[in-house]
Amino acid sequence: MKMDPKKLQESLRRKLENGQQLSEAEIRMLELNEQEQQLMEDFKRMMEGELVENTVKLSEFLATPSAQVLIPRVVIGTMREAAEPLYIGTKMLTKIRLKSGQSMIFPSIGPMRAHDVAEGQEIPQETIDWQTHETPEIRVGKVGLRLQFTEEMVGDSQWDIIAMMIKQAGRAMARHKEQKCFNQFRKHGHTVFDNALRATTPEAGTTGLDANGNYNDTFSAEDFLDLIIAVMANEYTPTDILMHPLVWTVFAKNELTGSLLASPYTNYPVKGQPTTLKLGPDSIQGRIPFSFNVQLSPFIPLDKKNRRFDLYCVDRNNIGVLLVKDDIKTDEFNDPSRDIRNIKMIERYGIGILNEGKAIAVAKNISMDKSYPDTPVYKVRSV
Repeated sequence: MKMDPKKLQESLRRKLENGQQLSEAEIRMLELNEQEQQLMEDFKRMMEGELVENTVKLSEFLATPSAQVLIPRVVIGTMREAAEPLYIGTKMLTKIRLKSGQSMIFPSIGPMRAHDVAEGQEIPQETIDWQTHETPEIRVGKVGLRLQFTEEMVGDSQWDIIAMMIKQAGRAMARHKEQKCFNQFRKHGHTVFDNALRATTPEAGTTGLDANGNYNDTFSAEDFLDLIIAVMANEYTPTDILMHPLVWTVFAKNELTGSLLASPYTNYPVKGQPTTLKLGPDSIQGRIPFSFNVQLSPFIPLDKKNRRFDLYCVDRNNIGVLLVKDDIKTDEFNDPSRDIRNIKMIERYGIGILNEGKAIAVAKNISMDKSYPDTPVYKVRSV
């Protein structure tokens, strides 16, 4: 890092020309020359299925010193592009780099307060209110997978097939990270409702009703309000509602009955408003009686057999941390006995929820059945 930039590049070039293995940090620091930049652009185009004329064959390129620099950049770039659309929960975590060790402790602290001070008055002293509960320790784990390419694929320069495999690998790594993220939400978030406990703890259940006025584990507008208030009671500001994309059918059903609406007259046509009911995941935003950002992720728990789902109300600015030891990196090794090339994709990270999950309000095991509004009770008086 202290070396002159020009001397650093010369040193890296010498190592590359001498066939020495560069570290991951050195690969990132090496500046590409004009020919290497053109090769990298050609590789990206070929991996998208385009026909590139007068380009070097894959087998010939792998024998050049530049391969150990360009291949990781092309592979990792392709994996990240494929993984980016899947990240929802992970984007809400604060990323922290772990320089050494395998874990980090994040204590919870209370707020400090300022005071109005008169002229000549001594300024009050404030100290940090440290947590009294158990300190969370976030540990870093290793996640990875391995791809195999035959020498025939390399010899025939089948870039499109290789690109398809690399994109699927990127999606698999992102899917695994998202699943771990939402498992942490469910495990460590502040549980407000859990219909699995209704038999032993009736107050843990939601208040949705069936056609006969009995509780049927569905969600009501009052439950939504309680979920939001739970986040605010913990001194956080709710910003997002998270759920599975298939849950939109619940809101469509309840829109028809008027059971999940702040106003009982919302189903009736309003002047200037469309009279048709939109169907699809995007319609959830207009079916919730409160103004929130609705995020849909297929990795949020959903029991398709029993038709039960989870729902989260969160403050996206105070959820937790993504402790990163190593970003996605690749390593290549060959198996000459079977003419197979192997590429390993590895990343090391840990996910932790802060402040006992108070910024995450969780509703578990909600039924996907239709919910009905509470039937009004009329008392008859004799006159």
